[in-house]
Amino acid sequence: MTHTVLTFIARVKPEKTEDLRKLLKLIQDDPEKNSCVPFRSLQLLHFASFVLHESQEYGPYLVFENNFDGLLQAYLDDLYLHASRGLHQVYSCCQDYTVTSAGDRQRLFAYLHAHVVRPNAYHIGNTGRSVKRILDEQTLRDALETRADALAQSVPPPSPSGLLGAFQNFVRSDPQFAWVSGVGPRQTFIEWFMPWVKFVAVILLVIVLLPIWLLPGIIGLLVLRFKESTDPVQSSAAKIQNVKDLVDREDRTPSVQNHMASITIVKPGWLRRLTLRVVLWAINLLARAKATHGELSGIPSIHFAHWSVIDNGRRLLFLSNFDGSWENYLDDFIDKASSGLTAVWSNTLNFPRTQFLLWGGARDGSRFKAVARDSQTVTNAWYSAYWDLTVQGIDNNSSIREDVLNPLDATATKAWLLRL
Repeated sequence: MTHTVLTFIARVKPEKTEDLRKLLKLIQDDPEKNSCVPFRSLQLLHFASFVLHESQEYGPYLVFENNFDGLLQAYLDDLYLHASRGLHQVYSCCQDYTVTSAGDRQRLFAYLHAHVVRPNAYHIGNTGRSVKRILDEQTLRDALETRADALAQSVPPPSPSGLLGAFQNFVRSDPQFAWVSGVGPRQTFIEWFMPWVKFVAVILLVIVLLPIWLLPGIIGLLVLRFKESTDPVQSSAAKIQNVKDLVDREDRTPSVQNHMASITIVKPGWLRRLTLRVVLWAINLLARAKATHGELSGIPSIHFAHWSVIDNGRRLLFLSNFDGSWENYLDDFIDKASSGLTAVWSNTLNFPRTQFLLWGGARDGSRFKAVARDSQTVTNAWYSAYWDLTVQGIDNNSSIREDVLNPLDATATKAWLLRL
């Protein structure tokens, strides 16, 4: 299964900002079935968001995030089918939009293609699972739990092997679960193997070219260290009104998930811009090879996240769909991935004092959280296709489905039953 992660980014006409804000509120009030962009109708979509980001220097921007199955054109076809009129309303508030009618499919697609921003780095928590598969596997688990409740009333209670046999008979006999035996692996061998080939090739190339890069690398590192020691850092607390606006939007539904949107300004100079791009390239390489089992640097709560360098390298956009609260999410980053976090955001303004790109920085938890809150912007509309599922829950459902029809020994049977 191929996943695509991208955004459409457009400048907003200043005089249309309030009109757009009202339109996005209409979407947020009912993200699944609103009359503008009814996200639930999009069969390929995992997560989506609209963010209206306002900046005195750059003006208002509209960021439309999309995380979906398959390739862009198939998704655009689906998006146009269900939301062409809404998209026309939304983008009529944006600059350079000259489409006169929602029925002008070709020009609307041309506008969207012209405003696509693909990420420099991204992470997918549940590799290889389509939206349909995630929802189907949750349906299977729910049915098995209901069946388990009925079997629990049996006298005498069945043995573990008897329970497994009953579940297997139940799945085989129910036509709605005919798909269970035909689902492929989370990743094919080629999908798993090729990122590792690239990763190993890069390591070998670095080793081979090390003598050539050594002197320029040392000089660059010394220059970077000088800049680290002199860069201004934020000493004040986060802006109270912005924090209030953000908190008002967080944890508002029974969902176990939240969304984060952040835009930071990259420090001036070619060295910082180059360093940021190299770091993101390395993170993306590692994510494709190693972060394919529900975790990114030990963090088990990220569904989709991505980093994009925008505005000709002057700003960094970060979007994340994650489980749990914002506070716990940031604590996870600090405790488990502070080096990677620091390597990225130390190249942006006001980040806490850093040493040699990897140390310090995010470890200064209170300063880091203040900077993170100030860079964060309110998500105007947000959609999740499975708002009641965690990354780990989705993986657990896949494990249940993968073994439900397999012959299991006593130990494996008990382990499988504990997953229900």
